[in-house]
Amino acid sequence: MPEELRQKMLHAAPVPSDRAPERRWAYSLAGMLLVSAFLLYHLSVLLVWNGPGKDLAKNFQSTFLKGVKGYEYFRGTRQDQSWAMFAPNPDRVNVFVKVFVVDQRGEVWDFGQDIHSQDRYPYWFYDRRGKVNRNIDGKKNLQRIYGAWVCREWERQHGGESAREVRFVKWWTDVPEPRVVIENGGWDQWSAPYKEFVQEKIECRTAEQGTLPNYLRERYGLPPIDEATQFRPVQIRTWRQQDAAPTDVRKQ
Repeated sequence: MPEELRQKMLHAAPVPSDRAPERRWAYSLAGMLLVSAFLLYHLSVLLVWNGPGKDLAKNFQSTFLKGVKGYEYFRGTRQDQSWAMFAPNPDRVNVFVKVFVVDQRGEVWDFGQDIHSQDRYPYWFYDRRGKVNRNIDGKKNLQRIYGAWVCREWERQHGGESAREVRFVKWWTDVPEPRVVIENGGWDQWSAPYKEFVQEKIECRTAEQGTLPNYLRERYGLPPIDEATQFRPVQIRTWRQQDAAPTDVRKQ
């Protein structure tokens, strides 16, 4: 910066300026109209998208979003989201997945992985097992992984003795309609009649990683096993192995 200008900026007396702006608005009329139209379109799609999509509003929501290309706009800009977990469509059942272990003597033990009859409202700490419990409901691929962990944990807690199998049992109660709750003066879901059925059975002996490997057995002070016959590792196939595999000319 030139010395003269620096001294003037630092030490010169303030000088009033009578210069008036050349125009009233910072942007042109065309620019303001364009931005306003975009904001109106975006807010309209945002409000209709996040509004109730059930009953009377269902047809309006679908017709509006299709007419203004709202589905394409929100999905293309990655702004789509779902509020299905909130009202006006709350859950109408309380679902728990109970985990049972069958030991080598055929006795069935509740492994205590669900949170039924443990949480009372209000409670101070949220148990993440509740979310895990809901996520494995009906998902056999997750239950196989979860069941293998239960097999290993049972071994760790019982001196290296393996379990025979792990059972996932869906256990649920129906939530009554609001008018029924009002007529009865309330509802106790902990004493409500329940239904149940077995979703999946995991055999520890044949499950992938259903047995503690020897390096973990050594850490926990458990007797070693013959891993060649008693441990089944997870078969991992990477994209490098897939690319290196020979091409089957019959598929070309």
